[in-house]
Amino acid sequence: MNLNLPTRRKATESSFNTKPEVVRDWVDNLPLINTEKSRVMLEEALTDINSVSIPTRNRHETLELLATSVMCVAEAIKKSFLTRPIPLKDTDLLHARQTVQLCNQMAMGYRILADDLGKHDSQAALLTLAIHRALRYLSELLLTNYQIYVQYPDGLWKTINTLYALAEQHDITTHPVTDTTLSTEAQSTINTVYKQILLMSLACPYRLRQKEIHFVYNALMDWADITRLHHMDSDQSGGLFAVNLNTDNPPSYRTLIDNKAQDRHWRVLDTTSMADRIRSILEQQPGERRKIGIGDSNILQRLMLAWGVMPQRRFPRHARSAKVALVAGLNAVHQRIIEPAIEAEIGEDSIEDQHYLQDPTFEATTTINTNPFNKGGRRIVTAGKAALQKAGDGQQTDAARIESWTMANFSAGGYSLLWDSTDSSNAQVGELVAIIEEDKLNEDEWQLGVVRWMKCTDSNGLELGIQMMSPSAQAVWTSLYESSVRSGKKMRGIMLPEIGALKQQASLILPTLPFRPGCTATLEAAGTMENIKLTHQLENTGSFAQYYFTTAIND
Repeated sequence: MNLNLPTRRKATESSFNTKPEVVRDWVDNLPLINTEKSRVMLEEALTDINSVSIPTRNRHETLELLATSVMCVAEAIKKSFLTRPIPLKDTDLLHARQTVQLCNQMAMGYRILADDLGKHDSQAALLTLAIHRALRYLSELLLTNYQIYVQYPDGLWKTINTLYALAEQHDITTHPVTDTTLSTEAQSTINTVYKQILLMSLACPYRLRQKEIHFVYNALMDWADITRLHHMDSDQSGGLFAVNLNTDNPPSYRTLIDNKAQDRHWRVLDTTSMADRIRSILEQQPGERRKIGIGDSNILQRLMLAWGVMPQRRFPRHARSAKVALVAGLNAVHQRIIEPAIEAEIGEDSIEDQHYLQDPTFEATTTINTNPFNKGGRRIVTAGKAALQKAGDGQQTDAARIESWTMANFSAGGYSLLWDSTDSSNAQVGELVAIIEEDKLNEDEWQLGVVRWMKCTDSNGLELGIQMMSPSAQAVWTSLYESSVRSGKKMRGIMLPEIGALKQQASLILPTLPFRPGCTATLEAAGTMENIKLTHQLENTGSFAQYYFTTAIND
């Protein structure tokens, strides 16, 4: 195996003492309440342990004694940078790198153990544990990169695939191991952990919000064994995905593989049973789903598609370079398309949208017509190019921050944008956004869209994929109307009009709370007020929900 493992030297008197009783006492005295000090002590200890030659049993016992403290410290550090604006900067970025490094050092320790044990068939039980633990820590490393939307490092998938190949070579992929790295110890196998990693990659994590990524990762600990992993030339021919154990590549669609390039290293992942598993969860009552950590069905439906259907791009992409202005969030978009007179009515009773968003599934382009003399037009409040310039310099001159992006390419369904600022962006996966090319700012024709994916790479920096929405939009105000009493709490919303040609009903984009299907609300738009009933929820994204509605009969 030996993939870039450090050269081990002979231990000296100054080396970390790996006698079990000494390590146990050292761990008991770690100042875990001081996360930074504990992190430094653990990283220095692991670096030293991984650089010296010690007996395999001694190395195993030492790593096992350190495991709980490492996971405790890693989780504590994560709390300091998760939910922070992307791309991470300064201290937040440092903490993320420290978390990755800590997990990598533990994985390195178990990889060294596996490399030493791989030469001895008599050590199958200990080899099983070493490979299992190494994959677990590498999966945590991969998870952290997904959660901060950073490209995982080169060589990571080569290491993961090689570890699984080593387990196959020794026929230990299905041997049970007690996983002590979890909050509640549980038994699993190398096969389970490897399939969890494959399925996490296939879930398109850069299209998920941080909480969704974490949910999918945890759920796959129970769901992964529903799938089957087998040789490509076996009788079990079913399977949409394939992975090559001899490459540095994640799994991909099987149909994309060149038949001539197929060899004995290919494995097929059959996910057909995942649809039945997810469907059974979707059939449960919402209260039952919440008990297992699933608040709504949207994420499950998207996972069913990710693991069961090969998508096809509906529109070709075209390269283009242009500067684009962007505002992010339901509240900010509402301010972009609202008339000043209505804006002035906002009082202490208004509720801002503070929740996270997920992905709606709209395709068509939305152009917000802002000519006040046009029928149905809404005036956008914007300070123009001067404000945009100041916003790019970090000076906020308006309640809604305007960001400057560069268009990388576009299609009929959306845009790919690049962030070239040294600041962090307000954009998040699933966020509602309004965008306009900067040379058209004076025309005030913004377009409404949703951030579908986000990724940070060394070559491009932060990149967004934006999917556009329906042909026009109008800013509205809504409030609950229950028991013949109109609530004084006014909330921002966006109304998407009916499109007869597409047989698309008018719909409302609202905050997720307190609205729900079947409730009655008051809708204020263009100086008029009416009572409406929300009839069907199209989407609940975690920060906004989309509903069909009808006129309600007054009591």
